[in-house]
Amino acid sequence: MITELETYLEYTAILIIALKGVMVGVAIANRKILNLSSYKWILKFIVFLAFISLVEWVLGRFVLSKSFPYYASHLKPLMETLGIVTLSFFNPIHYLIRFIFLGLFFRDSLQNPTSKKVFQYAIWVLVIFEFVQVFVFKSYQGYDSLSSTIKNFFVLGGAGLLLYQLYRAPNVSLSLQKNSYFWICLGLILPALAELFLEFVFTKLYQTDLISFYKLYLVRNSSQMIGFTLLIVGVWQVKYLRFLPKMY
Repeated sequence: MITELETYLEYTAILIIALKGVMVGVAIANRKILNLSSYKWILKFIVFLAFISLVEWVLGRFVLSKSFPYYASHLKPLMETLGIVTLSFFNPIHYLIRFIFLGLFFRDSLQNPTSKKVFQYAIWVLVIFEFVQVFVFKSYQGYDSLSSTIKNFFVLGGAGLLLYQLYRAPNVSLSLQKNSYFWICLGLILPALAELFLEFVFTKLYQTDLISFYKLYLVRNSSQMIGFTLLIVGVWQVKYLRFLPKMY
């Protein structure tokens, strides 16, 4: 059963990487527009996230597989020494990418000076927090629910504030289906909400019931696919940014 679930998880991981690849292509195609606004951070967020995910998949599929010539003799002993049992040691990198690039996106997109300062300081605080998690508490050795929960609250807070700003802003007549900010915020909020709900049971299941953990992780990956699809729509709709006030 576990082997079958792991296969499904690998398929969903490949689909997520493919969606990230599509995002990179759409972002690069619109880079002239993206580089002129706070969207430049979204462009960098997409590129870095896609690259790290691809490296993670290659390592898991080939380098860290039993068929790899140096796995048993060199890599496995090293991983055991470091206490690494899964590819979760990549999670801190994913968290840092979100803290830095999404934080900068929120900072530059929000018009309220206080909100800008809050996110400017929040980036530094969260980066330092993640380094403490890695080097002091060795969060790379397993599933780090604390970092994931904080990441989700951070994303929900930033995307929620941005949506609220757009709702309250005057002179914004662009329809929602053409508003790039709406789709990007929605693509960030939905996976974060799903993950936040699942966090309550993830840690315990990871330790006690691996089959149920994998099943819920499939749900989590499904929410990620929906989120990345919405982000693709959002990046595609940047062509309508010219219809928003200059502050955006």
